Amino acid sequence: MTYFHMFLRRRMKMASKTKPADKAAATAASTKEKATKTAKAATKTAAKTIEKQPEEKKAVKKPACKTSVCVEMSGLSVSVTDIQNAVKKALKEKGLEAADLKIYVNAAEQAAYYTVDGEGGESYKVNLNDL
Repeated sequence: MTYFHMFLRRRMKMASKTKPADKAAATAASTKEKATKTAKAATKTAAKTIEKQPEEKKAVKKPACKTSVCVEMSGLSVSVTDIQNAVKKALKEKGLEAADLKIYVNAAEQAAYYTVDGEGGESYKVNLNDL
């Protein structure tokens, strides 16, 4: 008989001598030990991950660039924002609401024409001299 077989026989004899309650207690204890070891390993891994992360540099916020567009024609100087506000005001006065608003600046007439949802006409006009 080989050494391995003798070892197995002894092991089986010892296992048969233990009581079922002892087996349950031993299994519970080993399960508890495994859970504790797993929790410790997870904690160590998390700690290593936290240590390895480089410190985040705080982003320096630059002030936003302020932009304005001004249209100059025949001695008249009008900002695009003023034209947009005048057209929106004219829409409110007419009781119109627009899903699609397009504004066209006519330098020769010094006027801004607009279309509301594809519809327009001579009455859809803002005089730029009034701004």
